[in-house]
Amino acid sequence: MAAPASQVRSALNAFADSGVARLAAVLPSLTGSPDAIRADLLELAPSVIFTYTDGSSALAADWYDDLRDDVRPSKAYAAEPVVADRAEKIGRMVAWASQPLFDGGGTDQVALRLLPEVQKEIARPFRDTITTNTRRDPSAEGWRRVASGKGCSFCRMLSDRGAVYKQDTVRFASHSNCHCSAEPVFEGLHVVEASPFQYVASQRRTSDKDRARLREYLNANY
Repeated sequence: MAAPASQVRSALNAFADSGVARLAAVLPSLTGSPDAIRADLLELAPSVIFTYTDGSSALAADWYDDLRDDVRPSKAYAAEPVVADRAEKIGRMVAWASQPLFDGGGTDQVALRLLPEVQKEIARPFRDTITTNTRRDPSAEGWRRVASGKGCSFCRMLSDRGAVYKQDTVRFASHSNCHCSAEPVFEGLHVVEASPFQYVASQRRTSDKDRARLREYLNANY
């Protein structure tokens, strides 16, 4: 029997927090010129992230299969872990996070930028594994967002009513220090599809007009 979504979300967050703590412990010991510290971080941060991404995706794939076994769909399918190649994007993120060093700041200011992004990168393969496999699985209806009860208004809106995202065009919208996870939803279950506002907020690209409408909607309802 599959573990509850809240328990798996907590396991994912503990996993990501472990990686963040590991990097946070090393940051104060980095010394030298801004260029030297940035060079160290360009090696260290990806190494920490990549240490945890395989585990993050494996956690999602195992849970996906457990959930699928519980509902016994008519067609066979086995989830595959999904870890995107984000080396280049992570390198750019580390360079951006290191900028305070060149403006007279220290590693404490770097940490404020870097650590939330590390948390997000470790959690990403879990979410990607769930969303990608629901697109591949012939018995999947889509996926829903599992948010913390203390989540921000944006995350609460995206997870409201247990809404299921069925369209292939949407992404798992997340922010730094986002503690949401994703859950697959299979055929034969009564589901509520995501609303237009939820779909717009999850699009890969949104216009200034759409973002303004979303802000008004969040302020009025969450």
